[in-house]
Amino acid sequence: MMRTDLSIIIPVYNGGRYIKRCLGSILRQQNAPQYEIVVVNDGSTDNTAQILNKFAQKYNNIYIIDQQNAGVSVARNNGIAASSGEYVTFVDCDDMVGLNVSGFDAYFNGANYHNSLNNMRIACNERGIPKFNARCFDDKYFINMLDIANKVSADVVFAGKITVNNAGMYGRGHTYASDYVYDSRPDNKDAILQHADVRENANFALYRRSMLNKHSLRFIPNMQLDEDILFCMLAVIYADKVATVKDATYFYNRHENTLSNITNNSEMRHKYAVSNIQRFSVLLNELARHPDYDITFNRWIKKFAKLGVAYDMHLDAYPPKMCYNCYEKTCGDCLYAEHMREQVKENITNFITNNNVKKL
Repeated sequence: MMRTDLSIIIPVYNGGRYIKRCLGSILRQQNAPQYEIVVVNDGSTDNTAQILNKFAQKYNNIYIIDQQNAGVSVARNNGIAASSGEYVTFVDCDDMVGLNVSGFDAYFNGANYHNSLNNMRIACNERGIPKFNARCFDDKYFINMLDIANKVSADVVFAGKITVNNAGMYGRGHTYASDYVYDSRPDNKDAILQHADVRENANFALYRRSMLNKHSLRFIPNMQLDEDILFCMLAVIYADKVATVKDATYFYNRHENTLSNITNNSEMRHKYAVSNIQRFSVLLNELARHPDYDITFNRWIKKFAKLGVAYDMHLDAYPPKMCYNCYEKTCGDCLYAEHMREQVKENITNFITNNNVKKL
């Protein structure tokens, strides 16, 4: 492996259909030969291995790790262990980096979209995922993130992303209007935790390796969903500084075979209920270790209770029609907040027991 500023980790399982496009978008970036690209082949049974071997023979900064199928979390963790860059980032095999938002919009012939509160909608053609051309991309995705990381000594750097779902034929974005730096003050932690929660995964971000190692932060293997959101949120809690980047955009391809596209409603409710109880059991216990984050802790207890109703967790601590409709920024005067603080661990334990959830 090479000593480098950046390690790009790509977990792949049966990604032969997409991996060429993914690697191509990375290799066209400025300074790409200086970055370490670690592809973890998670027991693929299609032509993924053959494609990867050809890339590795051509590019000496691409390293292939073969493992028996163990899931994306294990693959990412093995990628972290095998790499050496000062910063780590993750790219899924069916995604691409370096979208040019203006060029992307032009490709859709000026389709209407809004960019309000970091949300963007772009009309897609009847095939869902467009056939991209050069004007849809730039070559500064990693450069721009590393630049601000080094300039402000950030532990985490968030880029933006555009999501396309070819089943629903729509696009959605989460982009940043400006470069911004959040320090470790509680109000900043609260704001950036909310950013992390809605990002959908741990990709389109840089993480300082020394921060990950200091806190032994890795992906939890036995979570079926949201393990990457949890990773991202914990990284934000641990970080001294988190920065956002305006001019760096990631293409997130939520295609029909993605696990998060669960068509069976009962299955979806069960999987998300389990993942939420797992995620919040870790998140709330971590926040509780930081007395300065009382407001943040109480806000996330309320969100946990809200999700409990949405996914039939039946939490006794939930006060009906109170927290669900509450949009206050502080729980300091709330009659229920302290009760919920006391009850949350008990309810987490009860849910784990009653639903046979493997305890983390």
